[in-house]
Amino acid sequence: MGPRLVRGQGVCVSGIFCRKLSRCLLKTSTLQADMFLNRTPLVLRKPRPTPRARTVERSGTVEQDPVEVFCRIRPPEQEEQEECVTVVDHSSVKLSPPLASFAYRNGNGKELMYKFQQVFGPNSTQKDLFDRTTKPLVSDLLTGKNGLLFAYGVTGSGKTYTMEGTPQDGGIIRRTLDVVFNSINEYQAKRCIFKTDGMNGFDAQSESDAFSDRRRQDALSGNRAGRTRKTRQDPGGSNSNSQNNSQRIPDISRIDDIDEDNVFSIFVSYVEIYNNYIYDLLEYVQEVGPSRGLQTKIIREDAQHNMYVHSCTEVEVKSPEDALEVLHRGQKRRKIAYTRLNCESSRSHSIFTIRVVQAPLDAQGEEVVTEKENITVSQLSLVDLAGSERNVRTKAVGDRVKEAGNINNSLMNLRTCIEILRENQLTGGNRKVPYRDSRLTHYFKNYFDGEGSVKMVVCINPKADDYDETLTVMKFAELASEVQVQRCIQPRRDLGLPPGRRRANQLFKEVRNRLQEEGYNTKNEVVDLSPIYSLAPDWPAVSYCPDTMEEVITKLKTYLVKRIHNREKLNTDLKDKILSVRSHIAEMENKNLVLNSELRSIQTLYRDALGTIRNLQAHVLNAESANDSLLKQLNEYQCLRVECDAVREERDMAKVQGHLDKQRMKARLKTKLELEKERLKNDMNTKLTQQKSRIYRTQVKALKEMLLENDNKQTPRSSTESEPPAASATPGFRPRTNSDPSINTSQQQLGDLAGPAVVNLRHRRSRSQGCDKWVDHRPTQEVPTGTILKPTLTKNKSVTRVRSDDLAKSHAYCLTTQRQDSHGELETKLYKGNILPTAGGGTQVVFQDVEILQQRDPMAAPQTSPRKRSSDGTPKVDPSTLQDRCAVGIQHQTSTPNTPFSNKRSKM
Repeated sequence: MGPRLVRGQGVCVSGIFCRKLSRCLLKTSTLQADMFLNRTPLVLRKPRPTPRARTVERSGTVEQDPVEVFCRIRPPEQEEQEECVTVVDHSSVKLSPPLASFAYRNGNGKELMYKFQQVFGPNSTQKDLFDRTTKPLVSDLLTGKNGLLFAYGVTGSGKTYTMEGTPQDGGIIRRTLDVVFNSINEYQAKRCIFKTDGMNGFDAQSESDAFSDRRRQDALSGNRAGRTRKTRQDPGGSNSNSQNNSQRIPDISRIDDIDEDNVFSIFVSYVEIYNNYIYDLLEYVQEVGPSRGLQTKIIREDAQHNMYVHSCTEVEVKSPEDALEVLHRGQKRRKIAYTRLNCESSRSHSIFTIRVVQAPLDAQGEEVVTEKENITVSQLSLVDLAGSERNVRTKAVGDRVKEAGNINNSLMNLRTCIEILRENQLTGGNRKVPYRDSRLTHYFKNYFDGEGSVKMVVCINPKADDYDETLTVMKFAELASEVQVQRCIQPRRDLGLPPGRRRANQLFKEVRNRLQEEGYNTKNEVVDLSPIYSLAPDWPAVSYCPDTMEEVITKLKTYLVKRIHNREKLNTDLKDKILSVRSHIAEMENKNLVLNSELRSIQTLYRDALGTIRNLQAHVLNAESANDSLLKQLNEYQCLRVECDAVREERDMAKVQGHLDKQRMKARLKTKLELEKERLKNDMNTKLTQQKSRIYRTQVKALKEMLLENDNKQTPRSSTESEPPAASATPGFRPRTNSDPSINTSQQQLGDLAGPAVVNLRHRRSRSQGCDKWVDHRPTQEVPTGTILKPTLTKNKSVTRVRSDDLAKSHAYCLTTQRQDSHGELETKLYKGNILPTAGGGTQVVFQDVEILQQRDPMAAPQTSPRKRSSDGTPKVDPSTLQDRCAVGIQHQTSTPNTPFSNKRSKM
């Protein structure tokens, strides 16, 4: 009768065995002792290698499961705040755009409906969320399957609270640890039985090797703790953690469907992805020395093509308190910063991984099977993604801008991978998914390829100000829910060992301890879980031979008779035991009924007390949340006050600096203006002196020419005419000759007045003739003058329309105008000036003088005072009048009206 691999029968056989063993030790019948001693030993089969988890294939198709997406709505921060999210039913929400949203201003003002696996409203509890989303993943974890759950949403939507919670109302991570240890508390292996191999795998070792490793780890931990106490004081760090653990309310639920013949060990790791770099939050870092600071880690692929963080610290924990202490130690190293939308905003993606290592016990139910192919490793990754944000709202500067950019890039790459996966599944394409573009998607590549279950919790803040960001989150959630992930199963290992061997070994030890207490010697008794019943001894050794056939038949007949006799005896014994067991069962059922009634009453009292406690906790939490919100508002107001003071100080400093700059500029411009005025004054005086000297020389020269011309005309006329002209009869007329002393005196005076050569100091050759570049501004239709005297402008540029570029590249400016004067003659004026730069960077023209060019007919009669004419029609010139006018011209009182050509200058 071979062993049957049924869990219940294994326990029953062990119970019968223990009772049989007790009777043997009490010197019962010889037949039972022989049956106990003549058992057939169990032959252990060589265990098969551990196959890799594979997807389920039926009828040529691969079974797939969708990514389960859940929605959790954060309670409103204020009672009367405007909300944009409304819960329609247990699986639908409605999104309504507010008037101030960007989508409404662009014309997208319609309401949108979104479907989820389940919607958790503002009044939902952490327990409800955990039981629906994470507890199935914990069950898969204990049976050897992988899982991934991540919280996604905008900043300030409650992702960190959903994942971590509080000590009194734990989140997903705390409740996961409680349920895991509640389920395997009786089946944990001793510390250091399993150890990592450095390549994402585990090895099992014997108890002696594990004991050595435990001593080594304890010594190393003591040394590190001593160095830490010497180098750094952490006031209240461990005390606050222990206080939180003492006030913690654990989750009492558990998973029942686990293999009792396996031993389990729990390893946890905690990493973060900050600015697209991976850091180990549990890494041991010396407080002093050059190695201070966390080192970046890399992602590698193991032999089974699973992604893992190389050289990541994995800590073995034996209780939820140990795991929470490790979690608290890593949280102190997380990147958290203040923003305008969240006082404690996560600036990185955190990944808390729980790995369950399990291996079967040997045939005796005591030692662990150390072959590596019999070790099963499963993991559950709980991810708290950093919230997406826009700098327009956060007003981030410096490092916050860089962090927000890397967060948005990683989330965008996650969305891109989801979109390509969905496109490949819908169209049957084979487009490459860019997992390696981001550390986040590269690390979780195996989950989307079918190595475990994937679930997502979308956290939403119903505040109307977050509508535009919430709309993007909803679209991503809708897209992720359409992605199918291949279903993964873990193959069941069958080592040929009877189930229930752990429980049988425990019962055997209990019976042996009781017998020792009663005085029996049980030192040589060992447990053997092979079947204890056999119908007869081993078959006799026979050989076929015609001569001995009768003897063989006789021997076999004797053996069969014994076998039949044993069968009848065993049946009788079995019936007696069945009756005994039934009586015991009846008694147990009666006791069970009484205990159940007592249990119901106790449970009723417990529920009432628990309800009271929850109400009190709710009041306390409400008070704490109100206090936290007030503290946050106070911190925000203080930050705003500090910012306002800083802005006011900057403005005051800028105002004072601007006033000082204006004073300096004003003084500098005033000094420059004084110097410029003095220079212009000197230039004007110089030019005025030159102009006067030039006019004086011109007039003197003209007078000389007039006098000489008149003398030449009068001399031949007086010699040819026999009679004096009619004008000689004029009283008082006396003709003058060259010998006239008055004329000689006048000529002498003119010669004396002429003096040296006159120089026009206004125009020095050093500048005006050789260096200046002129802008000659002429009219569009210019009348040719045809004069001999023409202005000469070197390096000139003739234009009809002046531009700013022309003035910037020149030094002097000349404007030419033409008009008709009062006598009907053509008059040309040339306005000349210097081009100077202005304080504003432009140019200005300062006019210095003007030249007037006039042309007149010398034979034309003056229109102002007509002259007297002689009888022959020629003008009659009075010599005395001519002399007086010349004298007057010399004294610069007036100018000669009949000068053939005059060039007048006047100062502007």
